[in-house]
Amino acid sequence: MSREERIRNSIIRAAGIRADRKSVIKLLAVFMLGVFVLIGMRSYAAIIQHENNVLAEENAYIQAEIDSLNSQIVEETKVTRIEKVATEDYGMVYPTPENCIRLGDGDDDESDKGLADAIRNEAYN
Repeated sequence: MSREERIRNSIIRAAGIRADRKSVIKLLAVFMLGVFVLIGMRSYAAIIQHENNVLAEENAYIQAEIDSLNSQIVEETKVTRIEKVATEDYGMVYPTPENCIRLGDGDDDESDKGLADAIRNEAYN
């Protein structure tokens, strides 16, 4: 081998080493970028999971309120409760012959009038 060939080979080897270094640096940069993206995605997933847990707690609280209100509705719409409120708070009574208005006997001419007229006549007479 001549001196020129050795110089040429050493230049080629040096260029190959430089090219290998550049490709290793590029590969390392891509790997580091991938690691950073992965870390960012994990932190974002943790944030989403936290928000999901908070919403699940709020949902459980609201569901408990709904269940409580439904049980209150059931209790307040029982016939005995309605009867108690009607008689005690509003003074309602069961119908008796004294507090009933009879309509439509057909004996008098008032049977042709409407309910409002019959109530008005009964109230003012």
